[in-house]
Amino acid sequence: MSERQMSIAALKSAKQKAFAVPTLAEASPKYAEIIERRQNLLTELSSTDAEAARVEVQVRSGPRELRRAKVAELVGDQVSAVAVPTPERLMELRQHVRALKDAVSVLDQRIGEERTRASIIICDQIRPEHHRRAREMCLRLLKLHEAMLSYAELTEALNAEDVSWSHMGPAQLLALGGPRDSQSRMAIWLREMVQAGHLDATEIPQALR
Repeated sequence: MSERQMSIAALKSAKQKAFAVPTLAEASPKYAEIIERRQNLLTELSSTDAEAARVEVQVRSGPRELRRAKVAELVGDQVSAVAVPTPERLMELRQHVRALKDAVSVLDQRIGEERTRASIIICDQIRPEHHRRAREMCLRLLKLHEAMLSYAELTEALNAEDVSWSHMGPAQLLALGGPRDSQSRMAIWLREMVQAGHLDATEIPQALR
């Protein structure tokens, strides 16, 4: 490879590495807003749930603590004020927990909807790069097909002459199928790429169409 070709290859490689797929949040400020709101609700849900659990314990032990305080007062001991949360407060916290969970569920649905919209925006932006890279694979596979066909012609000639050549290490790409097999994995994939618009049907060898 010449110095010029190496420079071009290096530039192409750098260009590919520099390409970055936009995030959903970058494509849609609304998506970013919903995600942030959901996270804030989850944080509030966690703290409210924990507070409700503490209050529930206090409400259950309230009568016992009040009785102890009353006994201490009656016997003349120094008594500190006992603050016991009310059942109403516990109910209020539980209702808030349920409301937070419902709100998170609503946001989850909205996130799914906005994700679809943002994905369309991203796909429109990266479509040319996606096509370029997909087509590059197609063209390289076609080059590989030429090499496979050339190799097949050699092995067929050896077999036709009844030559024992297995000791040379057979190199057929069996995973891709035969180079003349229209139902091979390679042929099927190439036809799929034609349907996807990354390749023209005329670019596929006749034997694989």
